[in-house]
Amino acid sequence: MLDHSFELETDKAVDVVALRGALGWTQQQLADHCGVDRSTVSTWETRPPAKGPALILLRQLQASLSDAARPGGVAAGPEKFPQAGTGHPHCSEAAE
Repeated sequence: MLDHSFELETDKAVDVVALRGALGWTQQQLADHCGVDRSTVSTWETRPPAKGPALILLRQLQASLSDAARPGGVAAGPEKFPQAGTGHPHCSEAAE
């Protein structure tokens, strides 16, 4: 059976500041992970993406944190996610 809990978040914007805080990342670390400039992350924090690869990536990071919070979940943090260019196949496509 598929876990559809990720779909429950589809109508909500991603709080990028809270996401970074939960990951323990700086703007630069999130930017490096996503293959974007730090100024793009700053923009996401004031105007979260409403569609496209950036929104998908941020929701996947958010879902990973939710999974980690479940009993038996995998710990999330910088060590869980590969560095920029080696992670999610759409990281380099993430844009404002």
